[in-house]
Amino acid sequence: MTMSDHDALVSLHHRYADAVRAGAEAGADAWAGTWMPDARWELPGRSMRGIDDILALWRGSMNKNHRVVQLYNSATFDIDGDSASGRVQLLELVAVADGSRTVLAGHYDDTYRRAADGWKFASRELTIYYRGAPDLTGTFS
Repeated sequence: MTMSDHDALVSLHHRYADAVRAGAEAGADAWAGTWMPDARWELPGRSMRGIDDILALWRGSMNKNHRVVQLYNSATFDIDGDSASGRVQLLELVAVADGSRTVLAGHYDDTYRRAADGWKFASRELTIYYRGAPDLTGTFS
């Protein structure tokens, strides 16, 4: 069976989310493997460039949590040969190490490049709609 580029990009998001679920130690190699070496990651108030800086921030963030589950949906992609762009909706459920729980809802605007071993993130920019308590008493943007 051959996979379309669209399906391969959806699979990239699923591999990314599965590595997040696995955590900082078990999932680090798989998570880093979804990025191009020169990638850019834009989070509100933070900007990283290059896989070493990206992975260092990710590990630090993940180590503050007991478990993180990311659910991706509503993906759209514009594919042009070996590059693409897209937007994917995200719901993130977090069990923080201190016992609290949080929810994040938003989307990523992504760019992708095809590497020898498949599609990878060239850039990700997160827009947050909601971050806060699971009962939705937190802040909507």
